[in-house]
Amino acid sequence: MSFAKFSSDFLMETFTLVDNLFINEYLPYCDEKQIKVYLYGLYLCANPAKDNSLEALCSRLDMKENEIIKTYTDFEDMGLVQIISREPLEVKYLSLKRSMQPPKKYKGEKWNDFNAQLQHLFPERMLTPNEYNEYYMFLDESKMEHDAMLMIVQYCIDLKGMSVRYPYILTVARNWSNDGVRTAQDVENKLKEYDTQSEQMRTVLAAIGRKGGAELEEKQMLLKWTRSWGYELDAILAAAKTLKGGKSFNKLDSKLDEFYRMSIFSAEEMKGYQAHREHLKDLAISINKNLGVFYESFEHEIEVYVSPWTAKGFEDSALTKIAHHCFITNIRTLDGMNNVVNKFYAQGRLSADSIDEYLRLQIEQDAKIKKIIEKSGRSRNVTQSDRDYYHTWTVTWGFDDEVILYAAEQATFKTYPTPYINQLLSTYKANGVTTVEQAKKLPVASGNDKPRKADFEERSYTAEELHSIVTSIDSLNDSDL
Repeated sequence: MSFAKFSSDFLMETFTLVDNLFINEYLPYCDEKQIKVYLYGLYLCANPAKDNSLEALCSRLDMKENEIIKTYTDFEDMGLVQIISREPLEVKYLSLKRSMQPPKKYKGEKWNDFNAQLQHLFPERMLTPNEYNEYYMFLDESKMEHDAMLMIVQYCIDLKGMSVRYPYILTVARNWSNDGVRTAQDVENKLKEYDTQSEQMRTVLAAIGRKGGAELEEKQMLLKWTRSWGYELDAILAAAKTLKGGKSFNKLDSKLDEFYRMSIFSAEEMKGYQAHREHLKDLAISINKNLGVFYESFEHEIEVYVSPWTAKGFEDSALTKIAHHCFITNIRTLDGMNNVVNKFYAQGRLSADSIDEYLRLQIEQDAKIKKIIEKSGRSRNVTQSDRDYYHTWTVTWGFDDEVILYAAEQATFKTYPTPYINQLLSTYKANGVTTVEQAKKLPVASGNDKPRKADFEERSYTAEELHSIVTSIDSLNDSDL
């Protein structure tokens, strides 16, 4: 919080500066509400202590939220502001100094015909030198034909009326230029695309409960859905039916984007997905109950965890069983459960029966490890380190339980039994011992000493040789040991 601020009386006695460029270039073509919004918003920028929420602005100007948002959208098209966020509404007023810079000099004879035709399209007002200059710069940069630019201007006038400003027109021209529109024929093809979809557009507007015509941005969305993403009209209408609450083009675009990312393209797939979505929600509730967690919203959980798990082929009962197993083993997060799920997937265990089989084998293995611990003179629970050692002794080194139990028995009363068992089994492996009888014949040191090492010829190694050996260890397979 600021330690000092102006009094309300002081603020009332100060001034809000309005750029003359706005007064000259924009104000004559703004309606009453647009002027109110721009000037009061400018006042709020200069007085940040004021309540500048959208609700307060609506109350102060006696306007509806959608009217204010629409006004700022028009201002964005004009290049006056930048809408940073729509929910909540956050607007940045832009400097107009760039428009006041001296225009680049262009040879008049090159633009005479274009100037005359462009002015002819605006019989109600005179175009300014700055406007002409903006068109010149764009045409030079984009290499668009003059006739193509004039056709775009006419299209924007038909769409928005004579009050349309050059920032909006140039925004449309840049978007079309990015799509490869350069010639008059390209513009005609683009307009034909819009005309072809006019019946589709009326159907889509009716599906979302909208009356009146479509905005240019909405026409571009429909082209994206049908041409770029490959959706048929019946699929678009099916997507519109899935929308909840207030329906809009933007919400429909978001829903189709969601379907597109999941490779869902047909109306039947969308209907099936909605039923599947409800199923995933029920599954998420069951998983959370078994895992011991609670979330008010399931959208994130379904998208990040539950849907990918089912896509991998896991049965519902398998996932709830894994969640219960995680709860018992003190794993109480979805991220932690995800690690366990991935481990089961790596083993190909996707059904509840296969997971039960794994757990049964794990319990049997833990019982064997428990015997080894007890043979070494200890009594405690089995740890993950014990399981890792047992895997090394049995799978990697190839010892059966009898030999391991014999080694554990030799470790009785040792200060550190497990390291001793490791050392003893290592000695067995080095000497080719595979049975208890062979192990008994191998002399070992008594007391607390380490097992006697095999008789190897000692030698020294160079730094290069050691480096080579250490590097090669990283590439060893179990079968090489």
